[in-house]
Amino acid sequence: MTLTFNGQLIDAQTKIFAVNNERATLIERIGKLEKQVTDLEAWETEKQRYELKEIAFGSFAYVVKPAMQGTEPPHQICANCYQQAKKSILQAVPRSKAHIDARMPKQLFCPRCDATFVTR
Repeated sequence: MTLTFNGQLIDAQTKIFAVNNERATLIERIGKLEKQVTDLEAWETEKQRYELKEIAFGSFAYVVKPAMQGTEPPHQICANCYQQAKKSILQAVPRSKAHIDARMPKQLFCPRCDATFVTR
C-alpha cells in the first residue's frame, strides 16, 4: 500500500511540475504578446506623423508632416523600413572633398536596410 501511495504521490508531483512549467511558458508568451501589441499601437501613432513623398524622380520616402514635426528637425524615413513598422531616419551619404559637385544629386541611405536614395 505504501508503494502504491508513493507512486501516486510521485505521479501527482510530476504532473504538478509539468503544469507549472506550462504555466510559466504561457505567462512568458503572454508577456511577449502584450509587448507586441504595445509596440504595434505605438507604431500606429508614430506612422500617422508621416506621409509618402517623392523626394526625387523615382525615389520615395516618408516625410514628417510639418504640423506633426514638433521640435524635431525635418527628416525622411525609409519607405521600406516604414512598411516593416520600423522607423529608420535617412542619413546623408558622405562625399569626399574631391567629389563634391553642387550639380550632383545628394544621396541618402538607410542605416537599417542599406537602401540608397537620390534626392533633388
